[in-house]
Amino acid sequence: MSVLLKSAFVTLALFAGLVSSGAARAEVLLTIIGGDGREVAYSRADLEAMPRVSFKTSTTWTEGVQEFSGVPLKVLLEGAGITEGMVKATAVNDYVVDIPVDALSDDAPIVADLIDGKPFSRRAKGPLWIMYPFDSAASVRTEENFGRSVWQLVRLAQK
Repeated sequence: MSVLLKSAFVTLALFAGLVSSGAARAEVLLTIIGGDGREVAYSRADLEAMPRVSFKTSTTWTEGVQEFSGVPLKVLLEGAGITEGMVKATAVNDYVVDIPVDALSDDAPIVADLIDGKPFSRRAKGPLWIMYPFDSAASVRTEENFGRSVWQLVRLAQK
């Protein structure tokens, strides 16, 4: 048996062991860290099972009006025990912005995981994007909210 073939069998056996032991889990899309250091991890399935909000809006980063769907940021934070103070939102490229928890409403912003009903890739600013309903009112179209619209979101942490 060739070295390459043996290597492939070993790799396959290791992977099979991980799957059978339960070590292979759904991909974590978002981690939330509470002030006490407790971490809550969310997969796509976890997010899909939570209360959801959808709205249509245009953005400065996309063309035309699109429908964004996801979980309200406030709901996600409350699930991690964060109900006050500031939260630090971090993107995959280490872009960081602080968001005051008292600036969140029950339905906006959302952590969008669908655009026009479909998951979107990292290349398309996904798989998670903090999104505001910018077309709903002039008061939503602020530089602060634009700056808080973190795409490729991976982590939220209480400050």
